[in-house]
Order: sequence, then structure tokens, then C-alpha cells
Amino acid sequence: MVGGAQTQTRDIQILEAGEYFGIRFYSGSLRHLFKLDLSEITDRFVGNDYFPCQIFNDLYHLIYKESNYCKRVNICESWLLQRYKPQPKSRFDQALHLVYQSSGNIRVNELANNVAWSSRHLNRLFQIYTGLNTKTFAKIIRLQQACKLLYMAPHKSPNSNVELGFFDQSHLIKDFRKHLLSKPTDFSNRFMSDFYNQ
Repeated sequence: MVGGAQTQTRDIQILEAGEYFGIRFYSGSLRHLFKLDLSEITDRFVGNDYFPCQIFNDLYHLIYKESNYCKRVNICESWLLQRYKPQPKSRFDQALHLVYQSSGNIRVNELANNVAWSSRHLNRLFQIYTGLNTKTFAKIIRLQQACKLLYMAPHKSPNSNVELGFFDQSHLIKDFRKHLLSKPTDFSNRFMSDFYNQ
């Protein structure tokens, strides 16, 4: 299965016990493999029938000929590398870089001005290449950065919202509840619990 951009935390139901692996593509990089409009699969998972050709059937058969987990991963990696088509750096890549560099704390019009595009054109490309509009994409990057900071400093008060890139505490809590379905303190406690249970 291939998942589009997910705007909320989601549990993946595993039907059978076993060793599984997943691949998370860097934002916008799926276009190096397939010409897709990722806005069509935002918050969805699709099977190989979504793709214009049945290339994933080949991969499925190659992987399951092997019983060794590491060999399966290597087969998948080799298969993807063979189909990877490098593309020159574009203004969209520059826009992505600026969003990451700012930890999602950049306004859409400022981002558009930096790459010399209209906000509307930039938004259209973000939807095609990431599945999210520019504002939502930046918000999720900001939230991911907040999660990373809370994970790295779990004893620090999660109320330091300005350091985490949020205007105020209620804004921080609202985004956590909307996208992660929990409060910042619950998120922090969960990771502390995982850490001490290892």
C-alpha cells in the first residue's frame, strides 16, 4: 500500500504477525519515481491499482520470493534505486528547503516571494508534490519540529510554546489535538514511558 500525506496520527492495523518495513519518502521526492498528483491520496492509502502501470506486482513477487527480512529490504531498496530519476534542483526544492530551514515558521506570501512565484502557483505545486497546501505543510513541519524538541528534552516544560514555534500555548495544544490526537504533555509522557521501558 502507498499512503499519501497524513494530516492526523494514524494507526496501521497489522493483520498478521511478522517483520514489516515501511518507506517514508522525503516531501516532494515521489515525483522522482512517478508522475503523480499527491493531492488525490491525501489522508488515504491506495493499492498498486492506483498507479498507471502494474510495476508494484513485480516488486511484491520479488520481495516474497525471499524469506530473509534483510534481503527483502535490500530488494526493495535496489528496486527503488533502479527507478529513481534524478531531477535538477528547482524553485520548488528551494521552497521546501526554506520551509524546513524555518521549521515551518514562514508565511506563505514570504515563501512565494523568496522563490519568485505567486502564492497561488506555489500552493498548487505543494498540493501536487506533497498532497498538502503550503500553509498546512508548514504547520505540520512546525508540529514535527515541536515533537522533536519535546522528545529531545522531555523534562522541559512543553509550555514553552514560543520556542516550539507557536504563538501561544492554546495554539500549540490545538494543533497537537488536531494532528496528533493528544496534548503535548501526553505526547511527552508517552515517549518518556517508551524510553524507560526499553
